[in-house]
Amino acid sequence: MKPTLKQIAEKTGYSISTVSRSLANSSSISKKTRDEVHQAAREIGYRSTTRKRRQRKKNKTLHFAFLSEYRIGEFYASMFCGYRDASYIEGVRISLLSVQDQRKECVRTIQQIHKNNQYDGFILFFPALERSHYEEILKVLPDGFPVVSNSLIDNPNIATITFDGYNGGRLAAAHFHELGYRRLGIIEGPAIRPESRFRSNGFRDYVRHQPDLELTWRYNGNYEFQSGMEAFQAYRKGTQTHPASGSDPKSGGTGTKRNGLPTDAIFATNDSMATGFMEEAKAAGLRIPEDIAILGYDNLPTGVHRKPRLSSINTDFVELGVSSIKTLKNKISKQGYKHGTLSLIPVHLVQRESTASK
Repeated sequence: MKPTLKQIAEKTGYSISTVSRSLANSSSISKKTRDEVHQAAREIGYRSTTRKRRQRKKNKTLHFAFLSEYRIGEFYASMFCGYRDASYIEGVRISLLSVQDQRKECVRTIQQIHKNNQYDGFILFFPALERSHYEEILKVLPDGFPVVSNSLIDNPNIATITFDGYNGGRLAAAHFHELGYRRLGIIEGPAIRPESRFRSNGFRDYVRHQPDLELTWRYNGNYEFQSGMEAFQAYRKGTQTHPASGSDPKSGGTGTKRNGLPTDAIFATNDSMATGFMEEAKAAGLRIPEDIAILGYDNLPTGVHRKPRLSSINTDFVELGVSSIKTLKNKISKQGYKHGTLSLIPVHLVQRESTASK
Protein backbone atom coordinates (compact mmCIF):
# COMPACT_ATOMS: atom_id res chain seq x y z
CA MET A 1 0.00 0.00 0.00
CA LYS A 2 1.39 3.40 -1.03
CA PRO A 3 2.21 5.94 1.71
CA THR A 4 -0.40 8.72 1.98
CA LEU A 5 -0.67 12.33 3.10
CA LYS A 6 -2.74 11.12 6.03
CA GLN A 7 0.16 8.97 7.27
CA ILE A 8 2.52 11.96 7.07
CA ALA A 9 -0.03 14.06 8.95
CA GLU A 10 -0.30 11.45 11.70
CA LYS A 11 3.50 11.16 11.92
CA THR A 12 4.13 14.90 12.15
CA GLY A 13 0.98 16.06 13.94
CA TYR A 14 0.14 18.57 11.22
CA SER A 15 -3.14 18.75 9.30
CA ILE A 16 -3.41 17.14 5.86
CA SER A 17 -3.75 20.59 4.24
CA THR A 18 -0.55 21.80 5.95
CA VAL A 19 1.26 18.65 4.80
CA SER A 20 0.04 19.16 1.24
CA ARG A 21 1.16 22.79 1.14
CA SER A 22 4.50 21.90 2.73
CA LEU A 23 5.19 19.29 0.05
CA ALA A 24 4.30 21.91 -2.58
CA ASN A 25 6.85 24.25 -0.92
CA SER A 26 4.21 26.93 -0.32
CA SER A 27 5.65 30.21 0.95
CA SER A 28 2.73 30.41 3.41
CA ILE A 29 4.27 27.52 5.41
CA SER A 30 7.35 28.11 7.57
CA LYS A 31 10.66 26.53 6.54
CA LYS A 32 10.79 24.55 9.80
CA THR A 33 7.40 22.95 9.10
CA ARG A 34 8.28 22.21 5.47
CA ASP A 35 11.54 20.54 6.53
CA GLU A 36 9.74 18.35 9.10
CA VAL A 37 7.10 17.28 6.57
CA HIS A 38 9.69 16.50 3.87
CA GLN A 39 11.74 14.46 6.37
CA ALA A 40 8.67 12.44 7.41
CA ALA A 41 7.75 11.87 3.76
CA ARG A 42 11.21 10.48 3.03
CA GLU A 43 11.09 8.19 6.06
CA ILE A 44 7.85 6.49 4.99
CA GLY A 45 8.82 6.45 1.30
CA TYR A 46 6.21 8.97 0.12
CA ARG A 47 6.68 10.25 -3.43
CA SER A 48 4.96 13.46 -4.48
CA THR A 49 2.82 13.30 -7.58
CA THR A 50 3.07 17.04 -8.11
CA ARG A 51 3.94 17.78 -11.71
CA LYS A 52 7.39 19.27 -12.08
CA ARG A 53 7.54 22.76 -13.51
CA ARG A 54 8.22 22.71 -17.19
CA GLN A 55 11.74 23.63 -18.18
CA ARG A 56 11.89 26.12 -21.00
CA LYS A 57 14.09 25.51 -23.96
CA LYS A 58 16.91 27.99 -24.24
CA ASN A 59 15.85 29.02 -27.72
CA LYS A 60 12.17 29.44 -26.83
CA THR A 61 10.71 32.92 -27.43
CA LEU A 62 10.43 34.83 -24.17
CA HIS A 63 6.85 35.38 -23.07
CA PHE A 64 5.99 38.29 -20.75
CA ALA A 65 2.68 39.21 -19.13
CA PHE A 66 1.47 42.82 -18.98
CA LEU A 67 -0.93 43.18 -16.03
CA SER A 68 -3.21 46.14 -15.38
CA GLU A 69 -6.73 47.12 -14.40
CA TYR A 70 -7.78 47.83 -17.96
CA ARG A 71 -10.18 50.63 -18.76
CA ILE A 72 -11.86 51.80 -21.95
CA GLY A 73 -10.11 54.75 -23.54
CA GLU A 74 -7.36 55.92 -25.84
CA PHE A 75 -4.68 55.93 -23.16
CA TYR A 76 -4.79 52.18 -22.65
CA ALA A 77 -5.24 51.51 -26.36
CA SER A 78 -2.16 53.63 -27.13
CA MET A 79 -0.12 51.89 -24.43
CA PHE A 80 -1.09 48.42 -25.70
CA CYS A 81 -0.25 49.35 -29.30
CA GLY A 82 3.12 50.63 -28.08
CA TYR A 83 3.83 47.32 -26.34
CA ARG A 84 2.72 45.40 -29.41
CA ASP A 85 5.26 47.27 -31.55
CA ALA A 86 7.93 46.94 -28.83
CA SER A 87 7.41 43.17 -28.72
CA TYR A 88 8.06 42.97 -32.47
CA ILE A 89 11.23 45.04 -32.09
CA GLU A 90 12.54 42.92 -29.20
CA GLY A 91 11.36 39.55 -30.56
CA VAL A 92 9.25 38.54 -27.56
CA ARG A 93 5.62 37.70 -26.86
CA ILE A 94 3.41 39.96 -24.74
CA SER A 95 0.10 38.86 -23.22
CA LEU A 96 -2.33 41.39 -21.75
CA LEU A 97 -3.91 40.23 -18.47
CA SER A 98 -6.67 42.13 -16.68
CA VAL A 99 -6.85 42.60 -12.92
CA GLN A 100 -10.30 43.76 -11.89
CA ASP A 101 -9.35 45.58 -8.69
CA GLN A 102 -5.68 46.49 -8.59
CA ARG A 103 -5.54 47.13 -4.82
CA LYS A 104 -7.45 44.01 -3.75
CA GLU A 105 -6.76 41.46 -6.47
CA CYS A 106 -3.26 42.12 -7.80
CA VAL A 107 -1.27 40.03 -5.28
CA ARG A 108 -3.56 37.01 -5.49
CA THR A 109 -3.74 37.22 -9.30
CA ILE A 110 0.03 37.53 -9.70
CA GLN A 111 0.63 34.58 -7.37
CA GLN A 112 -1.81 32.39 -9.29
CA ILE A 113 -0.42 33.39 -12.69
CA HIS A 114 3.11 32.61 -11.58
CA LYS A 115 2.10 29.16 -10.30
CA ASN A 116 0.89 28.30 -13.80
CA ASN A 117 4.48 28.81 -15.05
CA GLN A 118 3.45 30.41 -18.32
CA TYR A 119 5.49 33.61 -18.29
CA ASP A 120 9.15 34.56 -18.08
CA GLY A 121 8.48 37.93 -16.44
CA PHE A 122 5.81 40.47 -15.50
CA ILE A 123 5.23 44.10 -16.49
CA LEU A 124 2.88 45.83 -14.06
CA PHE A 125 0.85 48.99 -14.58
CA PHE A 126 -1.06 49.70 -11.37
CA PRO A 127 -1.11 53.50 -10.78
CA ALA A 128 -3.13 53.15 -7.56
CA LEU A 129 -0.61 50.91 -5.79
CA GLU A 130 1.82 52.09 -3.12
CA ARG A 131 5.19 50.76 -1.98
CA SER A 132 3.57 48.40 0.56
CA HIS A 133 1.56 46.71 -2.20
CA TYR A 134 4.73 45.99 -4.17
CA GLU A 135 6.32 44.53 -1.04
CA GLU A 136 3.44 42.03 -0.93
CA ILE A 137 3.91 41.25 -4.63
CA LEU A 138 7.62 40.55 -4.17
CA LYS A 139 6.83 38.17 -1.30
CA VAL A 140 4.69 35.89 -3.48
CA LEU A 141 7.29 35.72 -6.27
CA PRO A 142 10.57 33.80 -6.13
CA ASP A 143 13.67 35.84 -5.35
CA GLY A 144 15.01 37.36 -8.53
CA PHE A 145 11.90 36.80 -10.64
CA PRO A 146 11.88 39.40 -13.49
CA VAL A 147 9.27 42.08 -12.79
CA VAL A 148 8.99 45.74 -13.85
CA SER A 149 6.53 48.50 -12.96
CA ASN A 150 5.45 51.21 -15.41
CA SER A 151 3.78 53.19 -12.61
CA LEU A 152 5.80 55.65 -10.59
CA ILE A 153 6.27 54.63 -6.96
CA ASP A 154 7.39 56.81 -4.06
CA ASN A 155 10.78 55.40 -3.03
CA PRO A 156 10.53 52.44 -5.46
CA ASN A 157 11.34 48.92 -4.24
CA ILE A 158 10.85 47.38 -7.67
CA ALA A 159 12.48 48.16 -11.02
CA THR A 160 10.41 51.09 -12.32
CA ILE A 161 10.34 52.49 -15.85
CA THR A 162 8.03 55.40 -16.57
CA PHE A 163 7.86 58.79 -18.28
CA ASP A 164 9.61 61.91 -17.03
CA GLY A 165 6.48 63.66 -15.80
CA TYR A 166 8.36 66.36 -13.88
CA ASN A 167 10.16 67.53 -17.01
CA GLY A 168 6.87 67.27 -18.91
CA GLY A 169 5.33 69.78 -16.52
CA ARG A 170 8.32 72.09 -16.90
CA LEU A 171 8.11 71.87 -20.69
CA ALA A 172 4.44 72.88 -20.55
CA ALA A 173 5.14 75.96 -18.42
CA ALA A 174 8.19 76.93 -20.49
CA HIS A 175 6.11 76.65 -23.68
CA PHE A 176 3.50 79.08 -22.37
CA HIS A 177 6.26 81.37 -21.15
CA GLU A 178 8.00 81.46 -24.53
CA LEU A 179 4.73 82.23 -26.30
CA GLY A 180 4.10 85.25 -24.08
CA TYR A 181 1.45 83.91 -21.70
CA ARG A 182 1.81 85.21 -18.17
CA ARG A 183 -1.24 84.14 -16.10
CA LEU A 184 -1.28 80.36 -16.06
CA GLY A 185 -3.61 77.68 -14.73
CA ILE A 186 -3.39 73.93 -14.20
CA ILE A 187 -5.82 71.00 -14.00
CA GLU A 188 -4.06 68.47 -11.81
CA GLY A 189 -4.60 64.72 -11.55
CA PRO A 190 -5.21 62.73 -8.34
CA ALA A 191 -2.74 63.91 -5.72
CA ILE A 192 -2.37 60.38 -4.34
CA ARG A 193 -0.58 59.30 -7.53
CA PRO A 194 3.15 60.10 -7.68
CA GLU A 195 3.16 60.65 -11.47
CA SER A 196 0.39 63.23 -11.07
CA ARG A 197 2.38 65.12 -8.45
CA PHE A 198 5.50 65.03 -10.63
CA ARG A 199 3.69 66.64 -13.58
CA SER A 200 2.16 69.31 -11.35
CA ASN A 201 5.38 69.99 -9.46
CA GLY A 202 7.37 70.43 -12.67
CA PHE A 203 4.86 72.98 -13.95
CA ARG A 204 4.53 74.88 -10.67
CA ASP A 205 8.27 74.93 -9.96
CA TYR A 206 8.96 76.54 -13.33
CA VAL A 207 6.28 79.19 -12.73
CA ARG A 208 7.54 79.84 -9.20
CA HIS A 209 11.04 80.66 -10.44
CA GLN A 210 9.98 83.07 -13.20
CA PRO A 211 9.37 86.63 -11.92
CA ASP A 212 6.95 87.48 -14.76
CA LEU A 213 4.72 84.39 -14.39
CA GLU A 214 1.80 83.79 -12.02
CA LEU A 215 -0.23 80.65 -11.31
CA THR A 216 -3.72 82.17 -11.05
CA TRP A 217 -5.93 79.06 -11.04
CA ARG A 218 -5.70 75.39 -9.98
CA TYR A 219 -8.19 72.56 -10.13
CA ASN A 220 -7.88 68.99 -8.90
CA GLY A 221 -9.27 66.49 -11.43
CA ASN A 222 -9.25 62.72 -11.85
CA TYR A 223 -7.90 62.24 -15.41
CA GLU A 224 -11.40 61.67 -16.88
CA PHE A 225 -13.00 63.66 -19.75
CA GLN A 226 -15.91 64.56 -17.45
CA SER A 227 -13.41 65.94 -14.96
CA GLY A 228 -12.16 68.37 -17.61
CA MET A 229 -15.71 69.52 -18.28
CA GLU A 230 -16.28 70.06 -14.57
CA ALA A 231 -13.00 71.94 -14.36
CA PHE A 232 -14.26 74.45 -16.93
CA GLN A 233 -17.52 74.93 -15.03
CA ALA A 234 -15.50 75.68 -11.91
CA TYR A 235 -13.25 77.99 -13.91
CA ARG A 236 -16.23 79.91 -15.32
CA LYS A 237 -17.65 80.36 -11.81
CA GLY A 238 -14.29 81.59 -10.57
CA THR A 239 -13.79 78.64 -8.22
CA GLN A 240 -10.79 76.38 -7.76
CA THR A 241 -9.92 73.38 -5.61
CA HIS A 242 -6.64 74.93 -4.41
CA PRO A 243 -6.25 78.43 -2.95
CA ALA A 244 -4.75 81.05 -5.24
CA SER A 245 -2.23 81.84 -2.50
CA GLY A 246 -0.53 78.56 -3.38
CA SER A 247 0.66 80.16 -6.60
CA ASP A 248 3.06 82.61 -4.93
CA PRO A 249 1.90 85.63 -7.01
CA LYS A 250 4.66 87.99 -8.01
CA SER A 251 4.62 91.59 -9.06
CA GLY A 252 4.21 92.04 -12.77
CA GLY A 253 2.15 88.87 -13.13
CA THR A 254 -1.35 90.20 -12.48
CA GLY A 255 -1.90 92.90 -15.09
CA THR A 256 -5.18 93.46 -16.89
CA LYS A 257 -7.31 90.39 -17.47
CA ARG A 258 -7.20 89.41 -21.13
CA ASN A 259 -10.77 89.31 -22.52
CA GLY A 260 -12.04 89.48 -18.95
CA LEU A 261 -10.51 86.09 -18.06
CA PRO A 262 -8.17 85.60 -15.08
CA THR A 263 -5.98 83.10 -16.93
CA ASP A 264 -4.17 83.19 -20.28
CA ALA A 265 -3.33 79.49 -20.62
CA ILE A 266 -4.11 76.20 -18.88
CA PHE A 267 -2.08 73.00 -18.64
CA ALA A 268 -4.21 69.89 -18.13
CA THR A 269 -2.09 67.02 -16.84
CA ASN A 270 -3.62 64.58 -19.31
CA ASP A 271 -5.32 64.84 -22.70
CA SER A 272 -8.72 63.61 -21.53
CA MET A 273 -9.14 66.50 -19.10
CA ALA A 274 -7.69 68.93 -21.64
CA THR A 275 -10.24 67.97 -24.30
CA GLY A 276 -13.09 68.00 -21.78
CA PHE A 277 -12.14 71.53 -20.73
CA MET A 278 -11.68 72.66 -24.31
CA GLU A 279 -15.06 71.35 -25.51
CA GLU A 280 -16.88 73.06 -22.65
CA ALA A 281 -14.98 76.29 -23.26
CA LYS A 282 -15.95 76.29 -26.93
CA ALA A 283 -19.57 75.56 -26.06
CA ALA A 284 -19.52 78.62 -23.77
CA GLY A 285 -18.34 80.80 -26.65
CA LEU A 286 -14.63 81.04 -25.81
CA ARG A 287 -12.10 80.95 -28.62
CA ILE A 288 -9.11 78.60 -28.42
CA PRO A 289 -6.37 79.89 -28.22
CA GLU A 290 -7.44 83.54 -28.70
CA ASP A 291 -9.27 83.71 -25.35
CA ILE A 292 -7.48 80.91 -23.55
CA ALA A 293 -4.76 78.46 -24.63
CA ILE A 294 -4.89 74.79 -23.63
CA LEU A 295 -2.12 72.18 -23.44
CA GLY A 296 -2.49 68.48 -22.59
CA TYR A 297 -0.26 65.54 -21.67
CA ASP A 298 0.16 62.13 -23.45
CA ASN A 299 -0.38 63.29 -27.06
CA LEU A 300 -3.21 60.84 -27.72
CA PRO A 301 -5.07 60.64 -31.06
CA THR A 302 -8.12 62.33 -29.51
CA GLY A 303 -6.25 65.63 -29.40
CA VAL A 304 -5.21 65.45 -33.05
CA HIS A 305 -8.81 64.98 -34.17
CA ARG A 306 -10.17 68.03 -32.29
CA LYS A 307 -10.67 71.52 -33.64
CA PRO A 308 -8.46 73.24 -32.85
CA ARG A 309 -5.92 70.43 -32.58
CA LEU A 310 -4.53 70.00 -29.09
CA SER A 311 -0.94 70.80 -28.17
CA SER A 312 0.40 68.13 -25.83
CA ILE A 313 3.39 66.56 -24.09
CA ASN A 314 4.29 63.46 -26.10
CA THR A 315 4.92 60.13 -24.35
CA ASP A 316 6.45 57.39 -26.50
CA PHE A 317 4.81 54.09 -25.52
CA VAL A 318 6.99 52.10 -27.91
CA GLU A 319 10.12 53.39 -26.18
CA LEU A 320 8.53 52.60 -22.82
CA GLY A 321 7.82 49.04 -23.96
CA VAL A 322 11.27 48.48 -25.44
CA SER A 323 12.99 49.75 -22.28
CA SER A 324 10.79 47.56 -20.04
CA ILE A 325 11.37 44.43 -22.14
CA LYS A 326 15.13 45.02 -22.21
CA THR A 327 15.13 45.35 -18.43
CA LEU A 328 13.39 41.99 -18.06
CA LYS A 329 15.84 40.42 -20.52
CA ASN A 330 18.76 41.79 -18.51
CA LYS A 331 17.35 40.21 -15.38
CA ILE A 332 16.99 36.84 -17.10
CA SER A 333 20.57 37.06 -18.36
CA LYS A 334 21.69 38.42 -14.95
CA GLN A 335 23.03 41.66 -16.40
CA GLY A 336 22.60 45.03 -14.69
CA TYR A 337 19.18 44.55 -13.08
CA LYS A 338 18.28 45.89 -9.65
CA HIS A 339 14.88 45.79 -7.98
CA GLY A 340 14.78 49.40 -6.78
CA THR A 341 16.00 51.27 -9.86
CA LEU A 342 14.04 54.12 -11.45
CA SER A 343 14.43 54.88 -15.17
CA LEU A 344 12.68 57.86 -16.77
CA ILE A 345 11.70 57.89 -20.45
CA PRO A 346 12.18 61.38 -21.99
CA VAL A 347 9.12 63.35 -23.16
CA HIS A 348 8.81 66.24 -25.61
CA LEU A 349 6.26 68.88 -26.50
CA VAL A 350 4.17 68.85 -29.69
CA GLN A 351 2.69 72.25 -30.52
CA ARG A 352 -0.59 72.51 -32.42
CA GLU A 353 -3.37 75.10 -32.78
CA SER A 354 -4.58 75.08 -29.16
CA THR A 355 -1.52 77.15 -28.14
CA ALA A 356 -0.27 80.12 -30.11
CA SER A 357 1.62 83.35 -29.59
CA LYS A 358 -0.22 85.81 -27.42
